[in-house]
Amino acid sequence: MAATFQLIERNGAPPGTATDKTSAPIRFKNADNATVDLNNPMVVSGVSDFSFEKWIGLNITGGSYTQITNIRAYSDGGNGFGTGVLAWARAAASYAAPVQPTASTGLTFLFSLTSASPLSLGGGPYSGTGMIGSYLVLTCEVQPTAAGGVTPTEAVSFGWDEI
Repeated sequence: MAATFQLIERNGAPPGTATDKTSAPIRFKNADNATVDLNNPMVVSGVSDFSFEKWIGLNITGGSYTQITNIRAYSDGGNGFGTGVLAWARAAASYAAPVQPTASTGLTFLFSLTSASPLSLGGGPYSGTGMIGSYLVLTCEVQPTAAGGVTPTEAVSFGWDEI
């Protein structure tokens, strides 16, 4: 049987509040919480508005496998958010309180990360249960050229090798 897992969003000061996002959406906003609501929206203004970071980790909950290696994250390569709405990514080995960046320096454009060129979240090998690999840290940027309103959803995929 393959490994079973949860995608965990962490918010707040370390160790952070963990929220299971395996089957739930993640909302970018101007607040550090996992609540999917219309509070603290990102806004279109004369300067770019960056969301608080979203820290996403992989939690192995069970299964009968020997080891997991080569954890990676990627997109479908197409930005469906619309003009002026960008998503940025990076990997972080350990959790830190989410911040609200003011620029995309040091980040990778999420939609440049594809299955052919993913973001590495750890080589492993990992065994047992619990949090494994690095965190996927995401942030959204709303540029002055963006249209107002709610954006469409996008998906991020996670992959790994297991035996």
